[in-house]
Amino acid sequence: MALAACASPGVGTSGDPYGFSSTDRPPRIRLVIRNMNFNDVRLFALTPSGRTSIGHVGGKQDAEFVLDWPISAYMSIEIDMVAGPKCTTQEMQVDPGDILELQVAVVFDQTSGCR
Repeated sequence: MALAACASPGVGTSGDPYGFSSTDRPPRIRLVIRNMNFNDVRLFALTPSGRTSIGHVGGKQDAEFVLDWPISAYMSIEIDMVAGPKCTTQEMQVDPGDILELQVAVVFDQTSGCR
């Protein structure tokens, strides 16, 4: 299991060296999921405000999800293997406009964080 975050480049007019101003970032995030395992997974966002369903990704499939995300906050993702264990990613700071990429490993139960 791997989780990476990156912000997609934009054209900002503010003098921000990265090309963003606070109004340029959309109030949502995009999750790109690659399930390399044969089993289906259900995904949940774990935030300070609670647990929210993200969606379902079939075995050996990719999916993209968009979540409303108006403010900067911490989040981890719970990965629930339909016929197996659960894993939770490490918590990370997520900002509006971020793109998160998650790969579900082939050997899921040997991944750190599985229980």
